[in-house]
Amino acid sequence: MGSFFLKIYRFFKARLFLFGVVGVLLFAGLVFIASKIVFEEDISKLIPTTSENEQLQKVLNTANFSDKIIVNISKEDNGFTEALTQYATIFLDSISRTAANYIKDIQGQVDEDTALETLDFVYTNLPLFLSEGDYQLLEQKLAPDSIQKITKNNYNTIVSPTGIIAKKIISKDPLGVSLLGVQQLKKIGIGNGFKLQDGFLITEDEQNLLLFISPSVESSESSKNEKFSETLYNLQSQLNSQFKDEASSQLYGGTLIAVANAQQIKKDIQLTLGIALVVLLVLFIGFYRNLLLPVILCVPTLFGALVAIAVLYVIRDDISAISLGIGSVLLGVTLDYSLHILTHIRNGESIESLFTAITKPILMSSLTTALAFLCLLFIDSQALQDLGVFAAVSVLSASCFALIFIPQLYKGTHVSTKKTTTLEKFSAYKFHSNKWIIGGLTLAILISVFTYQKVVFTKDLSQLNYQTSKLKQAEADLDKLINTSSKSLYVTTYSDTLEAALQANDLVFKQLDSLQSSNSILSYNSIGALVHSKELQHRKIKRWDTFWTLERKIRVKENLIDNGATFGFKPTTHDEFYRLLETNFQPMTLSEYKELDAFAIDDFISSTSDFTTITSVVKVSEENIEAVKKVFNDKENVLVIDRVAMNESLLGNLKEDFNALIFYCFGIVVLLLLFFYRNSKHTLITIIPIALTWLLTVGLMGVLSLEFNIFNVIVTTFIFGLGVDYSIFMTNGLIHKENPTQTLKIHKTSILLSVITTLCGVGVLLFAKHPALQSVAAVSIIGIFTAMLITFTIQPLLYHFLIFKGLNKEE
Repeated sequence: MGSFFLKIYRFFKARLFLFGVVGVLLFAGLVFIASKIVFEEDISKLIPTTSENEQLQKVLNTANFSDKIIVNISKEDNGFTEALTQYATIFLDSISRTAANYIKDIQGQVDEDTALETLDFVYTNLPLFLSEGDYQLLEQKLAPDSIQKITKNNYNTIVSPTGIIAKKIISKDPLGVSLLGVQQLKKIGIGNGFKLQDGFLITEDEQNLLLFISPSVESSESSKNEKFSETLYNLQSQLNSQFKDEASSQLYGGTLIAVANAQQIKKDIQLTLGIALVVLLVLFIGFYRNLLLPVILCVPTLFGALVAIAVLYVIRDDISAISLGIGSVLLGVTLDYSLHILTHIRNGESIESLFTAITKPILMSSLTTALAFLCLLFIDSQALQDLGVFAAVSVLSASCFALIFIPQLYKGTHVSTKKTTTLEKFSAYKFHSNKWIIGGLTLAILISVFTYQKVVFTKDLSQLNYQTSKLKQAEADLDKLINTSSKSLYVTTYSDTLEAALQANDLVFKQLDSLQSSNSILSYNSIGALVHSKELQHRKIKRWDTFWTLERKIRVKENLIDNGATFGFKPTTHDEFYRLLETNFQPMTLSEYKELDAFAIDDFISSTSDFTTITSVVKVSEENIEAVKKVFNDKENVLVIDRVAMNESLLGNLKEDFNALIFYCFGIVVLLLLFFYRNSKHTLITIIPIALTWLLTVGLMGVLSLEFNIFNVIVTTFIFGLGVDYSIFMTNGLIHKENPTQTLKIHKTSILLSVITTLCGVGVLLFAKHPALQSVAAVSIIGIFTAMLITFTIQPLLYHFLIFKGLNKEE
């Protein structure tokens, strides 16, 4: 293997211009391919898709879990109710002008025209909005004495100052039947404790006014929502100053949380990357004494990343942005190969001895690491499969390119054997001879045997969210108004056809109404109060026709005319109502329902070409969750989605997949080491430290009460890869026959540089504020230090007992 790369080196050494042209063209082609990729930003791509959850994934991909931004406008001590409505009016006017492209819909304001439109809509389709209980009330209204009383009240309303609008309503609906239908529509709204005043939704104590903004893009697409978030906060700040001492507002919603997370991650990475770059530049330039060294070091890593993206572009229609984000952290592995080559060149090795010494361990290390990453293909998750391919291809291509590229550009500098750096002194130290280090490691390993199983997997993704102090306060204040902290269940009906989904939703709506009546749920929000299946519409129309017999129509008409005459009403006053009783009602289509602007039907009903979902939001107390789920468990085409429990279940499966993955990786590494070394003892010397590194890393996490989560559990693959690299290089240094002490020292220096590089790149995330990044940093620091200590301490001891002792006996 060394001779092959030596031939390539000599070929390009004699043709440096060709080397430059080929390199430039190669990079240009890879950059061109990389620029054409399409990114998929959906975080759910991390969750494995299996035959068991395939239907669930289809529902999740179709259903619209409307994630609204809630504007909570509150009255100050010196304020008046008018200040709330004035604030809301200016807010709506401003946001409609400045951020119309980001808004799909705004709820919370009901103007007079919309209210009349809703009443008219209910009136013209009255049979569809009446329940069985409404017919019982209506029957009471039809009694002669009741009609007499109603007529008198209608007269008093008409002659009152508000009689202009009331006159239009009473003339066509003297019995107020449409108002019974309107009561059903309240089940689509926010719930009790609110009233309409001056066209706005305010609390009954008139202290708060709420507006609900539906963003036009998903909350996960934080880059698109960042500008919208900035606009909202700027307007909030402006109006809070304008209405000082009268009213102020708070903003809360998933979109704002997603933007806050993205911004904090960006700030954290900029800070930690800045720290890491400064430290690494000082370290590398000082150690290698070459200003261009950082560039030379990173070119193979960049090449590996570009090749991996090009491969993914060929085999995938779109690539998970999440996998590349995680993969960028894992690229620290590829720096190892460049560091090993640079360190050997720096120590003045001839080009022939360089390739002889480093080619095999580098290719062994990259191949074993790549195959370990490819084990991610066994997990039914596109994002993790993309990560596996990306990491494997980048590691292999970076290692091969480093062997070709670095010897051409870096010639090293003469290093005096009398002057050694601090790093080299540290590398020369015999850790395996220090009884305290050996005793400490032995004790830690023994403790880890008992603490290994104590590490739990955090399945609640909300714990990994970052929220600003403003968002936390807004959530707490909003919870007092609409119980945001109570559990939300999503009862979703689904089918290949809209009609079948609506029929299932009709049954769900009826069941939810019953559950609320029995206080099993706190409240619910369902489109079932408005939109019905054609089957149910036919039944409702038939019920109307059955109720209004010819005899009943005649008697009601006579009673209204006779009682109306007493107050001066003409016999023709209620002709529109009489015509309504003779109407031949027909079922409505979904498009006709959508003509009603007062309700955002698309928040509840989502459809693709061959699949429809209808979602109801149910607020329930913690102790009743399982009971409510059980009610719908056996219902056809009905799925109860508990988003927290769902994540826990699916991510729990992911944890089990990772447990299996570690065993796959370990098995592949063992087989490859046996293939390369063709010596069971050399394989044992290499594999035992890898296993101990994994055990000690997880064991120390148990001691420190650290938890695995969806992010840092992936980093354990990275730690496993580093452990493999360190062990392979250490073994090759130990078994090197020519000048073993100097060779081992060089290998240890390379490993130490890798440790410092990785700690600077990942470990500095410990300074981040985002909890997910902090967890990644904590696991990385423990794993990297553990891998280094075991490699420097345990491996020489294993070599001494398994190899060196045997050689002495033979002698």
